[in-house]
Amino acid sequence: MANKILTQLVVIVVSFFGLWFLLSQIEYIGEGDMHRFAKESEKKLSEMILESITNTHDEIENEKVKAILDSIKVRLCEAKKLDCDKIKIHLVRSSEINAFALPDHHMVIYTGLLEYAKNAEEVAGVMAHEIGHMEKNHVMKKLVKEIGMEMLFTIAAGDAGNDISRETAKVLSSTAFDRKHEREADAFAVETLANADIDPQHLSNFFFRLARKDNLPEELAWISTHPDTKERSAEIIKQKKEYTYTSKPILVTPWESIQQLLVNTDDEDVDEIEEVVADAIDSTEVE
Repeated sequence: MANKILTQLVVIVVSFFGLWFLLSQIEYIGEGDMHRFAKESEKKLSEMILESITNTHDEIENEKVKAILDSIKVRLCEAKKLDCDKIKIHLVRSSEINAFALPDHHMVIYTGLLEYAKNAEEVAGVMAHEIGHMEKNHVMKKLVKEIGMEMLFTIAAGDAGNDISRETAKVLSSTAFDRKHEREADAFAVETLANADIDPQHLSNFFFRLARKDNLPEELAWISTHPDTKERSAEIIKQKKEYTYTSKPILVTPWESIQQLLVNTDDEDVDEIEEVVADAIDSTEVE
């Protein structure tokens, strides 16, 4: 009898550790898949997604607006000692209030976000948040979870149709990351903004105001209905108290002057706007 009980106990112990080992191997394989997704494949995947976006939306080639966004990017990157060159910004014509990260450190910013923002600091906050997703590798983790590794390889190999590429773009542009990843990106943004002498309060204001906005498009419905959006805004305010910084404005000119660049202007307005932009770009230089 004692031998039978001992045998059963051994079987239970072996089964337990056997199951534990198998589960640990499954998780390991998942991480391995992430690493196996070579940089070149990630680059091709990003190109496919970008192409599907620009097929339906115009990419804005206004060098002056892009120069301002790039100068904000530089200020954020230098604050965190990041390689600015690896982050590529794409300004896309769309009324949606949105910005999102793509694989291979591409960032898409919709003109609707620039039109909705009250100042350059809010835009910087959103950009810092998206850079956080990039640096934490949230983008690929999200795609693996939502689409699957096999499909990602198919897209990167060019074997997927346009519909699949569009759906992949939609996953990144219109669905939220999980709460853990959103909070990690928020924390990254707060630290980056503080290091860049930009008050993180602006990011909190943007999120809170957007969460209360009525008649959001379907693609942004998750922002207003996300159960912890207001809590995240409050957490940003709490976290910013951990840092010492001197708030320095990004632009010396009114934000409305920059927003005006997104609208078609008459020829006689061009010289005046160019002067405004030149002053704005000069003001973003990091001391």
